[in-house]
Amino acid sequence: MSVTGMDVDPGLCSDLVDVADLSLDDLDGLPDTVLGDLLRRLVEDAVAPGAEPFAAFQSSL
Repeated sequence: MSVTGMDVDPGLCSDLVDVADLSLDDLDGLPDTVLGDLLRRLVEDAVAPGAEPFAAFQSSL
């Protein structure tokens, strides 16, 4: 898993997280960080959706 883009071409800098090589077994081994919690929640919601989708913003319309 690349967090800082260190394993990409030196001409391309990115702050995006690459989780393409992260297996579901490795997910449990992630530390209790915001990123680890978010990835675990995404998998849990995909496997067993428990709530209706919601928007994380307010509209003035």
